[in-house]
Amino acid sequence: MDGRDGPKTRKAIQAFQRDAGLDPDGVVGTLTANRLFTETLSRIAFDSDGSTPHFARAEFACDCGGAYCDGFPAEMNLELLLKLEALRNALNVPVRITSGVRCRQRNGEVGGVDNSQHLFGQAVDCYAPGIPIATVAAIAESLGLTAICYEAEGFVHLAV
Repeated sequence: MDGRDGPKTRKAIQAFQRDAGLDPDGVVGTLTANRLFTETLSRIAFDSDGSTPHFARAEFACDCGGAYCDGFPAEMNLELLLKLEALRNALNVPVRITSGVRCRQRNGEVGGVDNSQHLFGQAVDCYAPGIPIATVAAIAESLGLTAICYEAEGFVHLAV
């Protein structure tokens, strides 16, 4: 590895892209960079309370304010947390969580569906200041998350 963009580097990038199911153009664009980054997800460390380098555990707590639950009727899905870290790193701006795990009562209050993935810690609603919701969704999808855009409300729903 010499840090130069030569024929061997382009061949290696093309091989990676083919293996990852991407267009093997030999260029490290956004999709290729995101796929490369997901290879490092297993090395992200969690603090003893479940926080990650860019997200505090409390950001994912049910927002019923303790009226119906202790804040965590379910734990957040580990894969989701890792992919949110990857999203945050890909965007290079903070990702704001507007809804994490929810208890059934709070889910009903906000109009969530009966089998909402929020109930099981498998979804979040979020946005990234200054980044279009569609861009956040596209990058999240490239990382393997399911995304539903709520443009009018200003957030994207992400789920594993």
